[in-house]
Amino acid sequence: MPQKKKPAKGNKTEAKKSKPSKRRFRVNKKLDGKIGTIFIGSEDPFLYFPDMMSYLGREEIECVKLKARGKSISNAVNVAEQFKNRFKKEFDTKVDNVDIGTEDVPRKDKKGTFRMSFIEISVSAESKEVND
Repeated sequence: MPQKKKPAKGNKTEAKKSKPSKRRFRVNKKLDGKIGTIFIGSEDPFLYFPDMMSYLGREEIECVKLKARGKSISNAVNVAEQFKNRFKKEFDTKVDNVDIGTEDVPRKDKKGTFRMSFIEISVSAESKEVND
């Protein structure tokens, strides 16, 4: 008859179960005069909505530019379209301009540059009056 293995008493790290740490995410953004800029990464599009709403809800902001490079380009398009479709009741959102191209990006080892595609989507909106 096989014997059951007893857990080791000296190994406390195995006995403690720690919660997986949640990664905190901070949206990279800047305000330049009357234009707000949000840099889009590979995170969930919903994470960018609060910042877009806060920029577009302010009267002094004319438009918001969504900037992305490389693999994040498709995510920037998703953010713009999902925001436009989800917040139809709150904002009359329109895409003013889309710029695409390539730019030289410095390497991490600081030895030269490489070419990377980018997209810049300009979004403007007017707040709608919500009647209850």
